[in-house]
Amino acid sequence: MFLSLELMVMNNIQILFVVFIFFLFQLLLVDLLSLNLVRPDFLVILILYLSMSKGRLYGMAIGFGVGILSNLFGVGSYFGLEPFSLTIVGYLGGYLNGIYEKVLPHVFHFFWISIILFHFFIICYFRFQNIYISNAIEFSLIWFNTTSYTMLFIISMQFIYPFKEASSAEIS
Repeated sequence: MFLSLELMVMNNIQILFVVFIFFLFQLLLVDLLSLNLVRPDFLVILILYLSMSKGRLYGMAIGFGVGILSNLFGVGSYFGLEPFSLTIVGYLGGYLNGIYEKVLPHVFHFFWISIILFHFFIICYFRFQNIYISNAIEFSLIWFNTTSYTMLFIISMQFIYPFKEASSAEIS
């Protein structure tokens, strides 16, 4: 009993350390990596990984907490938008917890790509409402560019820690 509690506390401390590292990346490196209003979103990558490995409730809680912190530190664009979108990512990503073995791999990858697309649609819709109303093609291009830029980082993370392993991680 005591050993499992100790492991759970240690696991949460490790997760908080990883959240802190990703938050620092988002806070410090995003402006350097920004290309013409297109910025990578390291926090959505983190929330997707955590929700895949820990489940919906954990993903939602971490997504909301990280979203609030990002708004308080000025990382997010509109107050409340980051907690909203990251909570949705945490919830939807939690459905991918443990299903890699149950579905075909291309279906699994379709699901997480759809979650990322939906997240960036929400972000781009609120940030570029005027463009969405006036020029759907330009909005689609902004949405595609924003999503693609973060997808480059997600794909590079796949070489280090694939979603396959995150989805089938042991829950402790």
